[in-house]
Amino acid sequence: MITSIYQEVELSLTENLIPVTVPVKQYDNRARKVRCVLYNNSVQYSVPQDCIVACSGTRPDGTIFHYTSETASDLVFVENGAVVFTITTFMTAQAGRFPLDVVMLSTAGDVLGSFSLTLKVERAAINNGKIATYTYAGVVEAIRQGLLEVYITDAGYFAVVSEDGLGFSDKSESSTIQKFIENILNCTVTDDGYLAFTTEDGLKLIFSMGGDGRLIVEFTNG
Repeated sequence: MITSIYQEVELSLTENLIPVTVPVKQYDNRARKVRCVLYNNSVQYSVPQDCIVACSGTRPDGTIFHYTSETASDLVFVENGAVVFTITTFMTAQAGRFPLDVVMLSTAGDVLGSFSLTLKVERAAINNGKIATYTYAGVVEAIRQGLLEVYITDAGYFAVVSEDGLGFSDKSESSTIQKFIENILNCTVTDDGYLAFTTEDGLKLIFSMGGDGRLIVEFTNG
């Protein structure tokens, strides 16, 4: 069973301490959660289960993010008396250090407490978050949505043109793209002597034969 990565930090609601730094990775895609255990005058404080928790910050590029347990309970919530928030792709799109504020509110809107910590977003090895987080199915879907043309080359190879936004070039190497190339088209002869074409199902290509005997390939990127 695949589970999320939990990072636990201890913070004080009353002492004026240097904010805790939480290291995360650029393009983390909801795989990492931060559990905040709070203390009030050195005594562990149990956050009420029904309180509203708001998590907000400003990325290095000036873009604001704001999540609350009231409207995004899968991203911010209270669990066993501790505040838990999820690191999202949006939060980590820009590498760098920046403060993150967490405010706890009663259902009436009164502030019960607040604390701050620092997110340290480490730069990813590549500058394209899609490549960093996409599964094989995600790559195929990106190619399908960006399809512009499907054709046969002069040398007889099957080819597709796609504005997939993945950033790969002819000089790049990827096991995922290689698997896609291997699966893109296969041609076999049936027991009845007919040619049978099979393609990567995720592309949703439709093969037919024209009246002049030419192969027709239809696709949609909608």
